[in-house]
Amino acid sequence: MKLLCFFLLVCLPLSAQFRAGVARAKITPELPFWLTGFAARTHPANTVAQDIWAKVLVIEDAKASRFVLVTADLIGFTREITDEIAARAQSKYKLERRQLLFNASHTHSGPSVWPRLHVVRDAGADVEHQLKSYADKLINEIDVAIGRALESLQPARIEFTQGQAGFAVNRRIEHLAAIRPGQTFPGPVDPSVPVLRVISADGKPLAIVFGYACHNTVLTSEFYEVSGDYAGHAQLALEKMYPGSTAMFVTLCAGDQRANPRSKRELARQHGETLAKAVAEAPQAKQVSGLVQFAYEVATLPFQAHSREVYLAESQSSDQFLARRGRLMLEAMDAGRPIVSTPYPVQAVRFGDSLAWVALGGEVVIDYQLRLKSEFGPDRLVILGYSNDVMSYIPSKRVQREGGYEAGDSMMYFSQPGWFTEEVEEIVLGTARRVVASLGIHGK
Repeated sequence: MKLLCFFLLVCLPLSAQFRAGVARAKITPELPFWLTGFAARTHPANTVAQDIWAKVLVIEDAKASRFVLVTADLIGFTREITDEIAARAQSKYKLERRQLLFNASHTHSGPSVWPRLHVVRDAGADVEHQLKSYADKLINEIDVAIGRALESLQPARIEFTQGQAGFAVNRRIEHLAAIRPGQTFPGPVDPSVPVLRVISADGKPLAIVFGYACHNTVLTSEFYEVSGDYAGHAQLALEKMYPGSTAMFVTLCAGDQRANPRSKRELARQHGETLAKAVAEAPQAKQVSGLVQFAYEVATLPFQAHSREVYLAESQSSDQFLARRGRLMLEAMDAGRPIVSTPYPVQAVRFGDSLAWVALGGEVVIDYQLRLKSEFGPDRLVILGYSNDVMSYIPSKRVQREGGYEAGDSMMYFSQPGWFTEEVEEIVLGTARRVVASLGIHGK
């Protein structure tokens, strides 16, 4: 009888806290297939160095409120894809949009993602058909994986801790030194590695969710092989350390961060194993308790105005990506629908009383991560980038004033009309503060 009472005392609090389920789907494309992320590539990938995956974690609290995290070894999700998956989840599983969070690893050794996240030279109808078909497959595979994760719910507890890794550098320093010799610029980084562990009733990790603010570009443009890059290696290393677990990588605000050194296959593996070690050796975790809450808002980010003449000149450029942007903007103007802004998703998820995630869309620079953590506390808030939709880089006001690729020169690769106005920083931060406050979390 005493043994039975002890068993109940141990197991009932565990089951009363959370239930969790995981699932995965292989999303390696059939080859040959165009990779994306580097404009310098001239032909499709012809090798799979590492299979890539979409992974799903479902967390259900004591009141049966459910949160769904979807991660993928992709350069990004587009809103067309996440909106369709969310619509199916609403219809099939009664999940609201605010309950689903999509985050991409931003590997530049992954497949092109329709409709905007592709950098394909001279793409014809056959390539376009292939990209659309892959997007359809991606939607279907993730939809099914969500269902499987829901079916696998089991008692679990959640722990949170943070480690550190040191291979990320601010890549703008090198770029700005080249275009503005003799001047000095700040080069902020954030070495933190947040870790969310989901522990099953037998005491083993069911899921390990970990993040880092660093571009997934150790494998540079000369590599024509499918791979999850350093994040893929980190996930494999953790799943080897903890058999039966599902390791899930989330990209933080890595818009101006990259790994150093890079450009060798062994470096991708080395950085991945370094990151996995940081996760495994993170300080003792604190248990998360309470309810899971959500908030989701779509803001509007305005672009600077440009004349028709600007796009007409671009459409005649010898740079095919600039010319494509010019043609698309002219078509939009001629149709009476000039692109003057973009929707921007901001999401917050609160885990119990002590932890919240803020998920920002786009390629967010590190300034947003550092500023929000400073306002709310580094142990209370985890800031994700690359979430729900990657529409462009999201520069801070500082980065815009410094200029360069992240500031706005990259917009043509996303088929966006041009630079944002300088309002963008306060719009993003204001929306983030609002969604966090709606969950009862306030700044220090």
